[in-house]
Amino acid sequence: MSVNLSDIAAMGGIAKWALVSLMVPKGTGLASLDKLYEGFNRVCSTHKLELVGGDTVLSPKGLGIHITILGEIPKKGWFSRSDARPGDKIFVTGSLGDSALGLKILKSRRVWKGLKKDLGFLVDRHLNPHPRTEESKLLSGLAQDMGGMIDISDGLLQDLNHLCYASKVGALLEEDSLPSSQPFVNITANNKCDPSELTLYGGEDYELLFTFRSENVKNLLYRFQKAGKRLTQIGVVTSRSGQITLIEPGGNRRIIRNPKGFNHFSG
Repeated sequence: MSVNLSDIAAMGGIAKWALVSLMVPKGTGLASLDKLYEGFNRVCSTHKLELVGGDTVLSPKGLGIHITILGEIPKKGWFSRSDARPGDKIFVTGSLGDSALGLKILKSRRVWKGLKKDLGFLVDRHLNPHPRTEESKLLSGLAQDMGGMIDISDGLLQDLNHLCYASKVGALLEEDSLPSSQPFVNITANNKCDPSELTLYGGEDYELLFTFRSENVKNLLYRFQKAGKRLTQIGVVTSRSGQITLIEPGGNRRIIRNPKGFNHFSG
């Protein structure tokens, strides 16, 4: 439910109604389905989304969950990946790498060094995505200065590449500017993890990645600060179509070719 909401938010839409279709195998206990719907209802309540129906069928093997969310677009229009322009500043909400590190913690059998609350925060960031619906509403009020936007599901570099490809532009990215949470900083340092690998390539953060006209950046930052929402400028859009250049710590510039990230069909 949350990741579907993130897709709506990435287009500047307002989610209204949700439909859930289930394929349920024999022997499934009602208690487990009740727990599933408790989660659905919690997310719907948080984001003022109505769960209005769906369908339930018998599955010969395995549980299948299919969710469709319908919404509305404000009168001022909707956001796409294809509206970034050279000179736009590149921004990202929240922090990066938390979900990928949370997954790493869940899958690893090692003993992780660090505070329990830090580890719990990172695992929760993976298991309970937080779609940036409020941030999307803030941006809808600044639609005249918006460029392209996408949510980060497959990794920062891969999703930035999607945005650049659709807009026929390039990007200059500053690695030192990438935002991290304090738990992320603590756990990567204590366990000798490479933070760059996680922030650049780790997926499922569900933060909003967007470009914004440079002349009105002060107004954008003021709106987000007033609302208590974290926003970070991480780069600038260039005219070099399809080329992402990363400024590494220390000033070295590296061109990113075919940025890796999560791919459902990679095998």
